[in-house]
Amino acid sequence: QKPAYESSLGLVGSERGIRDSMEAVREVALPVRERYGVRLAGWYFSDIGEQNQVIHIWAYRDYSHYQEARESFRKDPQWINDYTPRVKDLILRQRNQMMQASDFFEERLKT
Repeated sequence: QKPAYESSLGLVGSERGIRDSMEAVREVALPVRERYGVRLAGWYFSDIGEQNQVIHIWAYRDYSHYQEARESFRKDPQWINDYTPRVKDLILRQRNQMMQASDFFEERLKT
C-alpha cells in the first residue's frame, strides 16, 4: 500500500496566532501524533501573499493507518486537554485533504 498524506491549510487571525499554533504543535500535537506513528512531512506559514496561513502535511503509512491514527490521537487525553483548547480559537477556517505523493518524491524520502 502507498503512503498517504494529509494536507491541512488553515487561516489564523494574526501573526501571534501563527506563533501560538507553532508552539502548540511543537509542544503537544507533534509528540501526540508521533505516538501513533504519524510523521510530520511539512509545516509552513505564509510569508508573501495572503497572510496568516498555515499549511501542515502529515505522513501516514497508508490510508488505513490514517484512519486508525486519527481516531486514536483524537481520543488521546493530551490532545483533548492540552492541544485542542490551545488552538480552537486561533483557527478561523481550515481545509483538509488527503493526497498521494508522486513516484519521484517517494524515492527521495528513502534517502
